[in-house]
Amino acid sequence: MPREPRIDDFIEAGWGGAESALFDPVAFHHWRQRAFEVLIAMVGPDHVYTRHFENFVRQGGETDLRAAFGKLSAAKEQSWEGAQTGQSRR
Repeated sequence: MPREPRIDDFIEAGWGGAESALFDPVAFHHWRQRAFEVLIAMVGPDHVYTRHFENFVRQGGETDLRAAFGKLSAAKEQSWEGAQTGQSRR
């Protein structure tokens, strides 16, 4: 049975796609959709990270995409800290 993608998988795939000379818009759309779903599962649909991620990937500029990857990393950190303290920060 295949494992569910981890947030790290989306961060790595995002950086790889953004830095590639062979940018694939279809692959980016798939990445964006799945990363958004994982982010919602981690922090909720109304969380500031989720809203900012959605706005950044919609704009699509290099700086915006770097900020989107940063939101994924911040959500990962927040999720890890919540797991350590036994609290959810949704």
